[in-house]
Amino acid sequence: TGEKGSSKKVKLTSAKIGSWQTLSESSRQFLETVMDSVMLSVLFQQSGRKDDVQKHLNLLKERVLRFFKTLKVPPGKLGNLKNVLSLQMAEKQMLETNEESLVQLQEEINEAERSAERIEETIQQLQYKIQVLKNQLEEDEKKARKVFQENGSGALHLPEL
Repeated sequence: TGEKGSSKKVKLTSAKIGSWQTLSESSRQFLETVMDSVMLSVLFQQSGRKDDVQKHLNLLKERVLRFFKTLKVPPGKLGNLKNVLSLQMAEKQMLETNEESLVQLQEEINEAERSAERIEETIQQLQYKIQVLKNQLEEDEKKARKVFQENGSGALHLPEL
């Protein structure tokens, strides 16, 4: 298939098909490695029934590998398959980088949460101190009113010595 889902038709003559060879051992090993990688990825994403899925994938893998032994392919077209491995390595490296960034972001989030908790504690302590000071001010004002309270004669009510 080409771009945008269009198909490219290729005429194959029986002479061309006759020159095809069975898939080489190194190509089969490479494809088996790719299948193993895909299977691990699928199994990693499974939450339950991993044993059943693994048995099914192993059966499929064995069938495909048996098919590869007799599969006839055009000679010299493995460049695309080898490119898959480098693409996979690049994706793996990008995944590792993303995971490292995720760990760093989680650490930053944890630090921000700890900082917010400390600020909240400080706010509560300050609110308590404000309340204590307000209560003390009220008491001091009451005492001052008693001291400066005048009776009808204009004399101050001072405490006795």
